[in-house]
Amino acid sequence: MSSLPPLPVTVRLRLAHGCLDHLARDTGVRVLHVKGPALDPVLAEGRGPSSDCDILVEPGRAEDFCAALRSHGWDQVTSFEHGSVLGHAATFHHTTWGTVDVHRSFPGLDSDPGATFSRMWSGRRLIELGGQQCAVPALEMQRLVLLVHAARDAMGRRAHDVRVAWDSLDDDGRDRLDSLADELGGRVPIALVTDRPERARGVRGVALWTALHEKASPSAVWWARLREAGSMRERLEVLGAALRLNPEHLALRLGHPPTPAELRRESWGRWGRAARHALHRAARVVRH
Repeated sequence: MSSLPPLPVTVRLRLAHGCLDHLARDTGVRVLHVKGPALDPVLAEGRGPSSDCDILVEPGRAEDFCAALRSHGWDQVTSFEHGSVLGHAATFHHTTWGTVDVHRSFPGLDSDPGATFSRMWSGRRLIELGGQQCAVPALEMQRLVLLVHAARDAMGRRAHDVRVAWDSLDDDGRDRLDSLADELGGRVPIALVTDRPERARGVRGVALWTALHEKASPSAVWWARLREAGSMRERLEVLGAALRLNPEHLALRLGHPPTPAELRRESWGRWGRAARHALHRAARVVRH
């Protein structure tokens, strides 16, 4: 008996979203489906297919949902702490359904993740994905999500997303989107991605988002985060996170779980790179 051909990616993703929504309902966790198959057709046309699922989980229940995923055959690839410089998402993979990025916040809309989720949830609408009625943000909120993502996605679909989410709007539509971004703390990324840097001038976050927008190195992004930290406690937290070893990314790079010796070598290398970078920056300051 011959094996069945693999499902087309677009079909598999819709089924995966339905599976994830069913699991969320069983766990009693509210989730919003974003990007990919969840996008409004106005924004999706011409964007190209996604390769994984993206969902936003109510922040206080993110760990509950992750535990449910693990108990239903999803392997955790990265954690929130080590998934990215911004610590906003954890990645899981399932042999049948593929990959999902579980967001507990969206960079650029994360000054108060709980308030952002509540605002999105209050305006949600339902669409059918994989046989389930899945909650997605309203169209205006979807535009905002695309734009803050595009602000740090220089190599991806930035041109398309800015065109459909911003350029296509009239002045009133842009004013409403600006107001929504200001309400949720997204003034800086929206200003940068729509080529209006004057709106970001003097606003906290401009150094970090400029580094993200220009696709700076991870070290440069960490330094930008350090400059943005307001208190000594925040600076120490950022510095500790920057120097903390990321065993998940190391395993992905090596192709196998790192040995104790590899962990020690990577840890010392991380401290060494940080020290060299700090000396280089200090030398630049002295020269100028």
